[in-house]
Amino acid sequence: MTLLRLFRPALLVLALLPAGAMAQDPDERDLQALRFYINENNEQAIRSELRRLQVQFPEWSPPDDLSNLNRDVPPGLVDGIYQLIAREDFAGARDRIEDATRTYPNWTPSADLLQTLSLAEAQREFTAAVDAGNSQAAIRIARATPALLVCERVNNAWLLAEQYQAVGQTDTARGIYRGVADSCTTPDVLVATLEKSASVSNAAQLQEMAALMRNTAPGVAAQINAVETRLLAGLGAAPAPGAAPAEAPAAAGVPVTDATRPEARPATLGQPRPAPAQAPASRTMAAPAPAGAARAAPSGGGAGYNAVLAAAQAGDWRRCLSLATGAKQPEIVSQRGWCNFNIDRPMQALKDFRAAASSTRDGNLQRDSLYGMALTMLRMNMVDQAASVAAQTHFTPEQRLEIETEILDKRGVAAYERGDYRRAIAYFDEVERLTGRMRRDLAMLKGYAYLNSGQRDRARALFQMLHDQMATAESRRALAAAIQ
Repeated sequence: MTLLRLFRPALLVLALLPAGAMAQDPDERDLQALRFYINENNEQAIRSELRRLQVQFPEWSPPDDLSNLNRDVPPGLVDGIYQLIAREDFAGARDRIEDATRTYPNWTPSADLLQTLSLAEAQREFTAAVDAGNSQAAIRIARATPALLVCERVNNAWLLAEQYQAVGQTDTARGIYRGVADSCTTPDVLVATLEKSASVSNAAQLQEMAALMRNTAPGVAAQINAVETRLLAGLGAAPAPGAAPAEAPAAAGVPVTDATRPEARPATLGQPRPAPAQAPASRTMAAPAPAGAARAAPSGGGAGYNAVLAAAQAGDWRRCLSLATGAKQPEIVSQRGWCNFNIDRPMQALKDFRAAASSTRDGNLQRDSLYGMALTMLRMNMVDQAASVAAQTHFTPEQRLEIETEILDKRGVAAYERGDYRRAIAYFDEVERLTGRMRRDLAMLKGYAYLNSGQRDRARALFQMLHDQMATAESRRALAAAIQ
């Protein structure tokens, strides 16, 4: 049996299965945020979290006395175990679980907790094997842990393909890239996968890979075509006659109230959305902050930190990384995380943020590093993990609003993409309640969710409002779909 057959079901099933899709009641991890808010006595947050849970788990009813949710184990015990896992103190996490099962005989660790622990251990072992250049060990670990190869951890699949290439098994490496192309729909992931596959593909194989990606994610066709043309030119070949056009036709236009018809979909579904609009000056995500706006370097940072910070403020991410290479001071490691974040190296960013958060005694630096962790997890579609970090951290109001809004945003889009339109609408409504507004792309998606759930009048009204605000080809297509 080839590796591809071993790991591809994980990509197809684990990556695409929405969190909690098979569960009727929330498990220990689902309740983390609610328990945190109960312990904080934050009534507004408790109400908001209860609404979210009841949307996600419609058959679940919270107990009349919410304190019963903490009846079996002390508040924070499970959260503490997750924190140990986040810090990669796996032995400590296992000791804590063993102590808890002895002390509280009625409590057993949830399957999610145990899976999170074992997966985190496997991830560290896999990363260490790759870093050490031990390809055989990395391959063995990946074969034993298919969950390492889901779309949310696509960097692992890329690294594994490189390990097979290093040992001369180029067909298997190409098979891994094909597994990603057949399962993952994020535009940046598909483009990067196509580029990486060129090192183990001839022209025909590259064209086959591009065609598979266009089939997997039609909305990304224009980007795939451009990359395919460039890569084929590098191989001295031309695009195949009859390749997909540069702009895929919009599939919007027909609601699913008629089971024989395809669902209505916005033309931009699956396209990348903008990064958060603002970030602290010393960790800019899109543009340098105004001069003088950065916070002062924490004590002990010295000139090294100031130089790294200056490079970050100038938006010179590569210089920032060069200056911060090998640094151990938490403030420099955290800033290195933001520079990795900006240069789209999420795995490295996550490692830096985790290291800084676990090693500093500066409360503000720890909080901001955990904020970076949560944002990076969201960028990698690790939504539940980001929610876990948010539940355990005293973010500033601005940070919490951004993180919670992005979590709801991603859960709403995920609900839409799996056809759970009413739940998608509920998530989008909560985004609007929290922020007082809704981005145009989410509003358009909400309109299609109305349309696909049979609420044609609401869809038409929302599309008309968006069209009146700014008439575009997209809004005209949406209106046409709603009035058929």
